[in-house]
Amino acid sequence: MKNFNWSTSTKINNLIKRSFIIKRIRNFFDKKKFLEVETPVLTQFENTSPYLKQFNTNFINYKKKKKLFLITSPEYHMKRILASKINMSIYQICHSFRNEEFGKYHNPEFNILEWYHINYNLFQLMLEVSNFFMEFGFNTLKKCSYKKIFLKYLNINPFKVKQKKLLSLIKDIGLVKNNNKSFTQNIVNNYIQILFDLYIVPKLGHKNPIIVYYFPASQRTTETINQKKNLANRFEVFFKGVELGNGFNELNNFLEQKKRFIEDNNKRKLMGLPSKKIDFLFLKAIKHGNIPNYSGMALGLDRFIMFLLKQKTIHKSISFSIMKS
Repeated sequence: MKNFNWSTSTKINNLIKRSFIIKRIRNFFDKKKFLEVETPVLTQFENTSPYLKQFNTNFINYKKKKKLFLITSPEYHMKRILASKINMSIYQICHSFRNEEFGKYHNPEFNILEWYHINYNLFQLMLEVSNFFMEFGFNTLKKCSYKKIFLKYLNINPFKVKQKKLLSLIKDIGLVKNNNKSFTQNIVNNYIQILFDLYIVPKLGHKNPIIVYYFPASQRTTETINQKKNLANRFEVFFKGVELGNGFNELNNFLEQKKRFIEDNNKRKLMGLPSKKIDFLFLKAIKHGNIPNYSGMALGLDRFIMFLLKQKTIHKSISFSIMKS
């Protein structure tokens, strides 16, 4: 019989520390009078985002075989709870799944800490996120806008960059070879984000986590838009060049959310991907529910704990990675 390594992916002492960290997280939200909730990890609907891949299974004990999907985040179910006139801020620690890459910072099954604070705007949430990190020994989180971070590291305004300058930058990383190439706005938006991911993100937050806020409106998903500046009311948190999570001032408009789901499916079509069934239960919750203005944060818990434990991979912050499951 082969000598398989059956033991945990990390030391038992790290799992003990992880348990205490999660207790401290719950204590943070309990003191703020948040309600801890639980929602399904199986759903009838796929995420419409063209950039997410879901696991699926067949439910056979039904009138007829029904396809179900593992959630990529608990977002839609949690928002349906908020729409049910709960009138409380809520949080959840749960498993989520993405059928994507496996690596240093990725495991197909991972843990998310997600919370929604009612009657909170984007900047109030940023302060709350900073306070949360400070509970675990970090300094106050600095904030920098998406525009300023581009000016700092690439000396360009991402919202007004000239095509010649953009072409020069993307040629450096081998994305295009033709000097005379002309871009549509969608292509410009994609290249700007690639520059952010490749040139800027690796340089962010090496001494202390940093918040980058006000992303381009073209990247919108379920957040509100600053109409005057045409910016998405969203931020992301980075530490040691790694994204830890993102926060939104949450969209609460049925027609706009429906429009964005349709836009997702249109993007999927352009990318040669099949369209996805829209989550009509989530849309009905927005339409008929009574959700006040609110903001929400999703934190990659395994990455967060990895850094607290001073490990170099998330597989050292969980009991079993997929390769040992």
